[in-house]
Amino acid sequence: MKAWIISNGSITDYNFYTNLFSPSDLIICADGGAMHAEKMGIIPHILIGDMDSIEQCNLNAMQSKHTKRLQYPAGKDQTDTQLAVEYAIGKGCKEIVLIGSLGSRFDHSFANISLLKLILDHGINGMILNEHNEIYLINHRIRIKGKAGDILSLLPVSECVDGITTTGLQYALQDAQMTFGLPYGISNVLTRTEAEISIKQGLLLVIKARD
Repeated sequence: MKAWIISNGSITDYNFYTNLFSPSDLIICADGGAMHAEKMGIIPHILIGDMDSIEQCNLNAMQSKHTKRLQYPAGKDQTDTQLAVEYAIGKGCKEIVLIGSLGSRFDHSFANISLLKLILDHGINGMILNEHNEIYLINHRIRIKGKAGDILSLLPVSECVDGITTTGLQYALQDAQMTFGLPYGISNVLTRTEAEISIKQGLLLVIKARD
């Protein structure tokens, strides 16, 4: 099962997400993400959080559509998005996609990116998606589909990432090393419809970006 987690970050083009959801998917709103769900015309299965950022009109709409609500105290340690991720993990989801998880608050954006590690640690495929980015975290291997000319950046988030090998990219790497603080993996380019990136050790962010 695939889970979509809708958070309260920035979404500017709701049409971008049209037709991405399947009837078999689990749709989770993290608190104020309910506003985005309303604008997308989506009925989530569950609303999770401390309900401190959701507008009353959106809360009323969720209640009228019989969306399940799981409310936590305001003094909790976890973010609403973390709670949503943990719920999806507990439901046995094999893929988790976070949307509305990036925005003007960099602390929230980075916290949500860090949740890719929680997802990865449970052996689940994770991605952060918005209108300009697909963000993945890997500790072994990934295949990225696209088209020739697409931008693909590789950024280490552990001190070192060893044994980096790529195919399908303009600037190829063979058993290379990247070090955190030296971001020379920015703006590589796909040369065909699929690229493969593998690493032997460390944690690597793989970002397909659009201007």
